[in-house]
Amino acid sequence: MTNYKLDAVNEIRKFLWAEFQEAGIFDETDYYADNINETIVPIIPVQQLPEMNQFLNGKKHIVYDKTGMSYDDTWLICNEQVMFTLYAVDISEINEMRNFIVDLFRRSDESARDINNFMGNASKFRFHTIYMGDISPTSPSEEVLGFLSTDIVIEIKYSRDVSVSGRYS
Repeated sequence: MTNYKLDAVNEIRKFLWAEFQEAGIFDETDYYADNINETIVPIIPVQQLPEMNQFLNGKKHIVYDKTGMSYDDTWLICNEQVMFTLYAVDISEINEMRNFIVDLFRRSDESARDINNFMGNASKFRFHTIYMGDISPTSPSEEVLGFLSTDIVIEIKYSRDVSVSGRYS
């Protein structure tokens, strides 16, 4: 049975979190929530922001959302845009996150290769290209008072394992 809950953006989220930790930009111990006894990954879908505000109070974090783009003749290739909104109280933290994301995802095919290597062969997704779409200026956040924010849009092209009929497997 096909699992339609799988989402390619979740693979990017896992990869980005691992890379942020390896680079020392985020420390997972800063996001450990005692009341639920686990680490909150501070890269969250926009729909979960209200319920996560208590855990992210005063801490840098990233909220993401995605939009689909049109399919062309190569219907096996999915096209999406992912918008990351970076939040921090210090401009240097915004700059650090923004510069890291740009460095990570500006390399097109090589960026896709890095995610594929991270996911391994068990994943149902294969990324073909990832590139920078847009970066907004940093400004005081209207959504999260006391924070600065900036938006980064990446464009992703990926395929998903399919059956002989061409449907997701």
